[in-house]
Amino acid sequence: MKTHLTILVLIHLLITSCEKDNGNFNFDIGEGFEIYMTVTPFSHNLDMNYGAVDFDTILLLDVPVLRYNDLRRYDTLHHKLTLGISHDSLKIGDAGVYGQMFVVTIDKKPIYCGFKWPVISSVPCNWVYIEEPYYDLDSLNDKEIVIGFNSQQYADPRLDNKIINRLIEDGKIE
Repeated sequence: MKTHLTILVLIHLLITSCEKDNGNFNFDIGEGFEIYMTVTPFSHNLDMNYGAVDFDTILLLDVPVLRYNDLRRYDTLHHKLTLGISHDSLKIGDAGVYGQMFVVTIDKKPIYCGFKWPVISSVPCNWVYIEEPYYDLDSLNDKEIVIGFNSQQYADPRLDNKIINRLIEDGKIE
């Protein structure tokens, strides 16, 4: 009888650990890694240090453009996100020439901001950005985006420990 109980417990633990590795959780809005747009559509300013932004002064929309449930994998080497939705649903190309601010959160706590950036913009972004995917230029499939960073003078915020720890905990790191 003890053997059967032990086997059942081991099977349960195995199934639970497999679910975690697949990243198939059902998270509520406000849980995990999410991307929110700001209520006021801020554009990029080349002279601003976005690493020093006071997030208490920036209101976020109630619903994220990227929910944690939609994030399947995060490749920390290339900052490529594999999604469970089409990258077209993020409407990155809707941003103006100077981009449109978004905020990356962990459990609804802002970690850093960045900008949705249209592929046709002639203005450079010297901060974190998600450029509109265009297969002929970036070879991303329909369910991938890259969070880029382009700055010589500011520290890269994308590998914040809060982000990495949460992604590891939930089996979403690649």
